[in-house]
Amino acid sequence: MFELDDAIVEELLFAMENQALDYMIAAETGAIAIMDDDALDSEFDSLEKGEDLLAPPTWTSADGFSLMDSFAAGVGDPVARNSLSAALSRGRGVFKAFKKALEEYEDIERRWFDYKHNAMAKRVADWYDQARVARGLERMGPEPDEADDLLLDDFSFRVVGREAWPECLPLFRRGLDEALSSFPEPLVEYEYTAIEREISEGGREGLVLSIAEAVGGAIAGIAAARKVFVADSSFGKLAYLYVAPEHRRMGLGRRLAEMARERLAKDGIPRFVVDMPFVPIGFGTSMTSFGYEPFGTRYIKTSD
Repeated sequence: MFELDDAIVEELLFAMENQALDYMIAAETGAIAIMDDDALDSEFDSLEKGEDLLAPPTWTSADGFSLMDSFAAGVGDPVARNSLSAALSRGRGVFKAFKKALEEYEDIERRWFDYKHNAMAKRVADWYDQARVARGLERMGPEPDEADDLLLDDFSFRVVGREAWPECLPLFRRGLDEALSSFPEPLVEYEYTAIEREISEGGREGLVLSIAEAVGGAIAGIAAARKVFVADSSFGKLAYLYVAPEHRRMGLGRRLAEMARERLAKDGIPRFVVDMPFVPIGFGTSMTSFGYEPFGTRYIKTSD
């Protein structure tokens, strides 16, 4: 099995985007063989009979569009985000429209190229590991249960204090709107008013904010935890956690909660309580699998 080095990765990325090509990869050398007899640079005739060939990594126009869509959703500049979203709303020529819209924002364009390269390179790495496993070899990349670490490719993380709360307010209000669409308005207003007061006023105990930013610069998720002192004891409390819908089901919420807990643990507060309304169904199961224990429940029933 060939060694996947940077040069081969770049060749594969180029071939993946040229969807007019019909090609295979030699498992022994990593050479790309164009299978079209009519192509000027075809290597079809040079292949040895019985040579072990690999079908290339899949990459479709739908994959490309999905990548553009996820990137646009994570752009922090609202003007740029709207421009990119408008480009994606076109019918024909959407890829050219997206590229043209990016040209107006040099820094965002650079982030897009990095984001796209990393996403496609990850696809190649997964394909390579699957090929190795199919041939009885060990994986070269992280095991599937280590996927949390891959979040670092798509997000940047920071742990800060209350001074950063104002920049989290747009996402906080987005969470409020989502809750209002699912729960009675008086209940939502009551809970969110209490949460905002606890976060913004907080008292002497202090506040820890763990924040995830998408590659485009938009805040994708926030966790707010505070220190609580009672007599001679103390504990940490996760007062708020919200991840934008387009970035869910990736383990982002759990990572943010853990970052806040770890910061409080470093401050000498080992006990950490998760006490929030409006958490997604199944969130508790996710937390118990990481060592958390149930601490009460919340129920609601609306009479006819």
